[in-house]
Amino acid sequence: MNYSEYMATNYDVVNLLRRLGLNQYEAKAYFALASFGNHTAGELSERAELPRPRVYDVLTRLQDKGFVLIQQGRPVKYAALPISEAVKTLKKQRQTALEEDVSKIEDVNKELQSKLKSVRKEEGTELGEKVWTLKGRETIYSKIGAMISTAKREVVLASTPEKALQKIKLLSKELESARKKGVKIHVVSQLNEGDVSKVAHTLTNKILPTRMLLADDQILFFLTDDKTAPEDELGVWMQSPHLTQTIKQAINAKA
Repeated sequence: MNYSEYMATNYDVVNLLRRLGLNQYEAKAYFALASFGNHTAGELSERAELPRPRVYDVLTRLQDKGFVLIQQGRPVKYAALPISEAVKTLKKQRQTALEEDVSKIEDVNKELQSKLKSVRKEEGTELGEKVWTLKGRETIYSKIGAMISTAKREVVLASTPEKALQKIKLLSKELESARKKGVKIHVVSQLNEGDVSKVAHTLTNKILPTRMLLADDQILFFLTDDKTAPEDELGVWMQSPHLTQTIKQAINAKA
């Protein structure tokens, strides 16, 4: 069986390697080395059916990614590292890159906050009592986290039992931090006291006709149902002391 036939019967391996971030040539080269042992660049070019001018670049990238070893000599030979070691290296590289990206985002965030703060006082920059739509679960949860983190008096979470538990889990750090600052946390859902005792001061065991989160004078309504894809979830946010007060009175009346 030649390499083409061998690869055709094991093409899922190449696809899995590509899911790790290798391109087609890199995946084929690693697969050939892992399957047939050490090769020179020329041998690998023939074995894996790679263009000769590209094979050195392919092997260099595989070495940088931690997938191959080089045996110096005449000729130079290449060997595949065990996939467990390669994946471990890849995970560390990705983690480091992610941490660097997050650090850069934080630096840009601080600079933007500083610069935007100076222009926010200009006419038309205040959000006021207007309705704003947010799309996507990540965007909505980022807004919720910010609402909880900036709350000074009270946070009210009203949702179905399943979604309430989901939000409590995902926002536990923000809720616990707010509670430590003296912010009153109130959950409105058909749950047990034990489900919310770590983050909430009070529980109203009711189901309201809408899912929402209140934080002082801010309110966010969840518009889409549980079956909606995360990227299509919608929320409506506004800052309205009158509306939040009315809703809190309605909740207390139902209690």
